[in-house]
Amino acid sequence: MHRLLKRQLKKLGLDAERVPDQEQWQRFLSLVDEAYAQSDQDRYTLERSLSISSEEMQALYQRLKSSSEARMSAIAKAFPDMIFFQDEEGRYLDVLTSRPEELYVPPEKIIGRTMEDIFDEPLLGLFRKLLADALNSGRLQQIEYQMPNGKGELRMYEARMVPMEFRDEGKRSLLTVVRDVTDIRREETRGHLVAKAVSAAREGIVILDEKKHIVSANPAVESICQVAVTEILGKGLSVLCGAETQLLEDAAWRILDTQGRWHGEVQICRVDGTPVSLWLNVDRVNPESDMPPHYVILLNDITELHASRQELERLATHDYLTGLPNRILFQDRLEQALARTQRSTCSGALFFMDLDRFKIINDSLGHQVGDRLLQAVANRLSAHIRPADTLARMGGDEFTLIVEDLRRPEDIVQLLEKLQEAFRRPFRVGQHELRTTASIGVSIFPRDGRTTDELIKNADTAMYAAKESGRDQYRFFTERLTLSAYSYFDTEQGLHKALAGDEFYLVYQPQYELSSGQLVGVEALLRWHRPGQGLISPSTFIPMAEMAGLIAPLGAWVREAVCKQIVAWQEAGVLPPKVAINLSSRELVKPGLNASVASLLARYRVSAELIEFEITESVIIERGDVAYQNLFGLTEMGIELAIDDFGTGHSSLVNLKRFPLASLKIDRSFVRDLLVDENDEAIVRATIVLARSFGMKTVAEGVENHQQLAFLREAGCDRVQGFVCGKPMSAAGIARLLEKAAAAGSGE
Repeated sequence: MHRLLKRQLKKLGLDAERVPDQEQWQRFLSLVDEAYAQSDQDRYTLERSLSISSEEMQALYQRLKSSSEARMSAIAKAFPDMIFFQDEEGRYLDVLTSRPEELYVPPEKIIGRTMEDIFDEPLLGLFRKLLADALNSGRLQQIEYQMPNGKGELRMYEARMVPMEFRDEGKRSLLTVVRDVTDIRREETRGHLVAKAVSAAREGIVILDEKKHIVSANPAVESICQVAVTEILGKGLSVLCGAETQLLEDAAWRILDTQGRWHGEVQICRVDGTPVSLWLNVDRVNPESDMPPHYVILLNDITELHASRQELERLATHDYLTGLPNRILFQDRLEQALARTQRSTCSGALFFMDLDRFKIINDSLGHQVGDRLLQAVANRLSAHIRPADTLARMGGDEFTLIVEDLRRPEDIVQLLEKLQEAFRRPFRVGQHELRTTASIGVSIFPRDGRTTDELIKNADTAMYAAKESGRDQYRFFTERLTLSAYSYFDTEQGLHKALAGDEFYLVYQPQYELSSGQLVGVEALLRWHRPGQGLISPSTFIPMAEMAGLIAPLGAWVREAVCKQIVAWQEAGVLPPKVAINLSSRELVKPGLNASVASLLARYRVSAELIEFEITESVIIERGDVAYQNLFGLTEMGIELAIDDFGTGHSSLVNLKRFPLASLKIDRSFVRDLLVDENDEAIVRATIVLARSFGMKTVAEGVENHQQLAFLREAGCDRVQGFVCGKPMSAAGIARLLEKAAAAGSGE
């Protein structure tokens, strides 16, 4: 007997000497794998051939089986899978697993049972088909399914079933290996989702290896960089842009090597030369601890965003209407210019320009025409300055100009003359040929200011001085102008307070009819008594009220005060005279004037025949369309209209014929020198004749002596007012005159 065989039998507790036939041992060994696993007839045949009893054969089989189970159990515990043995009818013969807690049913409740005992539909049908397919094909079959584990957690499993040669009680057997693939499938699903997300992402994603060669790129890279992904793999980053630009500079790579991350905006040209703005996020990553680093680059095309940002910056620093720098950019440019001149021997100049009579054009022809005029002015001014100069629009009709590198005062004067000459040519705006001039103030830096605020304030002061000098003028800043500017500012602030308080009052200058000597009317004159300063001359505060936009509320105050006084005279039993009120140009061109006046007269129940409005001829010349509507509306109410200061402006016979005027007022400048200037005498006579030919009355103002009075009576003037007839007086004084005239008329 072979020594090894004897040793094995001895380990099994069998005596080899009891087996007389060595060939039978060989047969025994060949049948060990089937040991006691065939039919009863085969087992009986095996026992007889070995000449051993059934009890001894049973003991041998159990020992062999125990040894095999030990080995199988050790193998099962070494793997995470669950192993199931079944016969061809689906009955479970054995279960091997290192993690019994993962089983839906404990092992002791599985062995000996069928699939019908374990599974419900539809899993039962799935496993029936798996078993049938494995038996019929004789090959490995595989399925995936979900079911809860022993902890009640729903898990995903993979089952692989294969038929075996081993038979149990004559029935074919199958081996099923089940593995929990929940985490694997989740990871695969996540990987698929990530891959799809990367593929669908609008951001370009580029992955580089440790040599900075492209190993992967998503489709978005093609649209962003206009390159094919298949053509860039294995190449460097330079393939993504034109030859003259780089996607990442050396400085960015240094930051990546030290910090592991970099982000920023880059400007590149595509391969076809198209410029593009990109926002990059770059990270250095280590896929595995033993692998070299890789680089992940995210590319965002921000070309449109960059363009929008630039446009927003331009809008923030440039005037939307003219495209010129606005106040913000102007301030920055002025600060830079001032700093440069302080470091050099050259000077600079700040021009502050305000268009003359622009508001009249804007109000009469509309804002669209006004806007186009401002654009035309900006274009013409831009054509007369150097590229290095800064022309800006501060707002409204105000423009500024910064000029540097001035070495001679003559340079500034030449530029000023050039700018004024540019304004003297009319501006063609649509069907309109518009004329406007500019009042210009100049401050020299650094002489006239060490800060931008000082320079702006001083140039603005000089500009207002130019306006006061008759407009279409330029003025340089001086200390005297500063004091004048403060005076204007102080007056403006005082006007606001005066309107809110009780500082204004009216006086009335009587008007007499020359033919009868009777008091036929009065002119209402506004006076301002300012606390601490006394009376302020109208020649001082009226122009300031116009510039400050307060003339309209002042006019409204005067009209209401006149109505109140007429009512007071009536209540005192005095027959009120016709009251002449000056109507400012700003009020006459407002569409709501007629409605406002009608409402005022109705509220105080004052007859329109007691009111006369005095206007200047320049208003109806400049605003003929609007003035025409307002003037006719006033006359329809019964209010008479008079031209004030006739002959001092641009007189037009067409206007005298066109508009519903009742009288002309001869300006005091012609009356003053009547007896010493033949020209004034001729003008006065001609005005009287002209007014009479149009059916109008004439009123001479500023009559101060009896010689003037006699001349006017002889020339045929209808009415006069002046110191010779009566100074401006209070309402009570007018009442006394009216009472005296009434008493004289009644013969008392």
